[in-house]
Amino acid sequence: MAFESILYIGILLLAAKLFGEIMHRINQPTILGNVLAGIIVGPALFALVQPIEEIELFVSIGVFFLFFLIGLEEIDLAGLFRVMRGRIFAGSAAAFLIPFIVAGFFGMALDMDFIKSFAIASVIAASSLGVTAKVLSDLGKLKSTIGLEIFTVAAIVEFIAIIVTSIMIQINTSETPVFLEFVWLFVKMIIFFVVAGLVSVFILPRFFRFIKKHLQVTQIYFGIVIGVILLVAYFAEISGVHGAIGALLLGIAVSRMSKEEYNEISKNVNAVGYGIFIPIFFAGIGLHFSTAFLDLELWVIVGFLVIMIGVKFLSSYIAVRIAQMRPATTVAYGVMSKGAVDLALMLSLLQVNILNNSLFSLLVLGTLMTMIISSVELQRKLKKIIHFKIGTIEMGLVPGYFRRVVSDMTAMTVINTAVLKTKKNVTIKDFLENNELDKRPFLVFNEQDVLVGIVSKREIDKSHKKTRDITTIEDIMYEKFLTVLPSEYLYSVIQKMNSYPFDMIPVVDPENRKKVIGIISNHDIMNLLVEPKKS
Repeated sequence: MAFESILYIGILLLAAKLFGEIMHRINQPTILGNVLAGIIVGPALFALVQPIEEIELFVSIGVFFLFFLIGLEEIDLAGLFRVMRGRIFAGSAAAFLIPFIVAGFFGMALDMDFIKSFAIASVIAASSLGVTAKVLSDLGKLKSTIGLEIFTVAAIVEFIAIIVTSIMIQINTSETPVFLEFVWLFVKMIIFFVVAGLVSVFILPRFFRFIKKHLQVTQIYFGIVIGVILLVAYFAEISGVHGAIGALLLGIAVSRMSKEEYNEISKNVNAVGYGIFIPIFFAGIGLHFSTAFLDLELWVIVGFLVIMIGVKFLSSYIAVRIAQMRPATTVAYGVMSKGAVDLALMLSLLQVNILNNSLFSLLVLGTLMTMIISSVELQRKLKKIIHFKIGTIEMGLVPGYFRRVVSDMTAMTVINTAVLKTKKNVTIKDFLENNELDKRPFLVFNEQDVLVGIVSKREIDKSHKKTRDITTIEDIMYEKFLTVLPSEYLYSVIQKMNSYPFDMIPVVDPENRKKVIGIISNHDIMNLLVEPKKS
């Protein structure tokens, strides 16, 4: 049997790599090729490989490597906390909750119990960064404004799904009352998070540096990193937290190490993870796939697929609108993406018997379909978009549409008469006492009510705090400002706005150019471009 397992692993690894390469060459996610490899060589088709215990061990290790690398390379925890109270978090919550609630109640309509229904719903509601990141990277848009927006929302949805699914799995496997188990699970998770956080921040970095500095056996540093990943996953499991969460948190902690150490760990773990274990993990999912879902009633099959594709896209679109991201449809295709995390969580549900083989296969099919649709549409739409700079904002738009709007519309179309004003002889101390300082600049006027400068939070912050009671606005204001006329086209307005350091520009009266009649901000122009006013 030992030699049979070696044969199976060899076939599975070769097939996963071969089909991953084929998918890559036709601009499809390599993950898709890995899963298809498992379907083709597994029981669903040619039955060259069976899902035996030894392969399941490789699959489990693959999950830990995958989540460690997600935490290491994809999850920016500091960035997530920065947007927790903003529109982006509200949109992300909507992107998760809408399909989560719809899928949960659909499961209960099928006579599933509450925990199983919403455990499955949490996986359906998940997004996955891997495929989207690959598309953005291939098109050189990973660090663009639209790329960062997609990445942030998908990361938050992914993180919520991982936590919720882990909680549901633990509650499902418990024999104690649901409420008590729910409370005890949270206590155990908090204890684990605190201990793991302290160890990761204060002990592991020093430990890794000590190992690297004092031990000289070839690749011992790398081997110890791998060992720590597996140990953390083990202690997470016995703490009542899914091992993948432990690996994820370790990855997040390690991502905060120095650039040199980070690069070395990332390079080595990527080599062994994506070289061996992660492709086998995805191919292992294909081994569990079957056509058993065809035994389900047609309305059940259609219902789940509609939720996984249709409702997931709709929720992503609503999320993007809430977060005020643009262009909405393009960003929504990125946010709805499925992939590595979803499949990993599905396999976890299968292993604890929340999913049976029929429903597991149906959800895998829905994930693969969503993966293809989101990646193809995201690529297609991104190729049509060029980023235009308006002040400090970058916006992705179709070039022809952008040129038409800015060439046809005048400044008067977007003029804003709500102008923030101050006098040049006011001290900074008095100014701060009487005004709320945010990112919006103030227009500075002299005693004759003539515009003489612009001042913003940037200039205020640069001033010396101890002399603000004698320093006036005139001393720090920006004097080389530009103005526009109401009849100027937006193309000219944008050019002027991009040539000096403010996201707004004053509009003056054409008959008396010393008189300010309003301002135009980059947000005013952006809103017009996204939702043009009807003439």
